[in-house]
Amino acid sequence: MTMANYEQISGAQDVVEGLNVSLKLSQDLFLLLEDENAALRAMATQELFRISRQKMSLLARLNYVDEVLGRLLPEATEASSERRQLIGQYQRRLNQVRRAIQDQNLINKRLTEDTLGYLNDAIALLTRPAREESVYRAPGRTPGRNLTLPSVISRAV
Repeated sequence: MTMANYEQISGAQDVVEGLNVSLKLSQDLFLLLEDENAALRAMATQELFRISRQKMSLLARLNYVDEVLGRLLPEATEASSERRQLIGQYQRRLNQVRRAIQDQNLINKRLTEDTLGYLNDAIALLTRPAREESVYRAPGRTPGRNLTLPSVISRAV
């Protein structure tokens, strides 16, 4: 089914076809999120840029199909019992895939946040002042030059 066909679909059969397309696009998005996770772990920035573009395109198509389905589903209530069962099966499977997408997206988000936290700690370690004030300094004595104090890098996950 092409984008041009979406504007002309109606009826229970088209709802089933639209749900099938939505399910396929959702499965593709889930696989793309798994690829994104691997790229995040490898810190493969070029791959992340490519995946980001693919996600944007896929999400645009998915949103369009969902919008069309939103208009068609009320018409499907008049379908035969057999057709309504098929629509229900597609909807349940689609809901499962969408939950898996949400879970994988949350995993990727947390991985990104953790990685950014580690990078910020490393940057702070490299860019902190060369010397910090010491609490334990003998009165009248000046501390040595170019002393650096150890920095603590957060290990919290």
